[in-house]
Amino acid sequence: MLKTMKEPGFVYILTNPSFKEDWVKIGKSSVSVEKRVKQLDGTSVPLPFEIFATMKTVKYNEAEKLIHRYIERFTNLRIRDNREFFNVKPEDALAIFRDVAMVLDDAEIDEVYKKSVTDDVETHASGQRIMHTPSRSKKIVWMVPANSKFFDLAGCLEKYGYVYWSQYYHFQTGDTVYIYCSSPESRIRYKMIVEAHDLNYSSEMEQEREFYVDPKDFDMPVSHNRFAKMKLVSESSSERLSLVHLMDHGLGMAPRGAMCLNGELLEYVSNLF
Repeated sequence: MLKTMKEPGFVYILTNPSFKEDWVKIGKSSVSVEKRVKQLDGTSVPLPFEIFATMKTVKYNEAEKLIHRYIERFTNLRIRDNREFFNVKPEDALAIFRDVAMVLDDAEIDEVYKKSVTDDVETHASGQRIMHTPSRSKKIVWMVPANSKFFDLAGCLEKYGYVYWSQYYHFQTGDTVYIYCSSPESRIRYKMIVEAHDLNYSSEMEQEREFYVDPKDFDMPVSHNRFAKMKLVSESSSERLSLVHLMDHGLGMAPRGAMCLNGELLEYVSNLF
């Protein structure tokens, strides 16, 4: 009996002018993405979706699940459970698409709406695009969420005192990073300092594989090949750093991605470390 060949489908990144900044829809479709966008037009979203990028592959179901899982590995970037909306920059989502495509034999990426970026992107001899943090003199204070469902950050810091963080944001050496541990802890726990940024993978980083709930998940950061080394400065168990208190001092909602701290919230957090 002849084996029926599976037809390829698509995984897509969609943006929308009505979305908040850095919100995207990442989904799948067995029909063309252009047709899928037309199907979505007329839903509760007031303005039409725009295609940022697509991936064509026969394994589009598996690819979509892998991309969703990867985005959620360290953070709570999914806007709502069981929905395809994420609080992530489309460029960062596209970088994840490229990583996933590397492990698929037939994946074809179409960078439909890719922004023109030249100053901070290097093309490696292998063809891989490597992002670089734009040079700046001002140090930034960040808050970054971490998800213990995917990575045992506490265990890693207890053993080594530092972590190699998969870098999708423009961290720079000397920046301060407060780590917000997501639910069920839901509070800032660690103060870190960025010791190095834009690092390529090295064998030393393999020591962190043991702290992944699924060790295979470490393969994706290796493929992305951009890390920041963050050293532990101090740890706090203060309940005053819990979500409810942070929201009382200017935080709008539980962080779903890296964010810069300033104003009242920065002063409040800094005074508790």
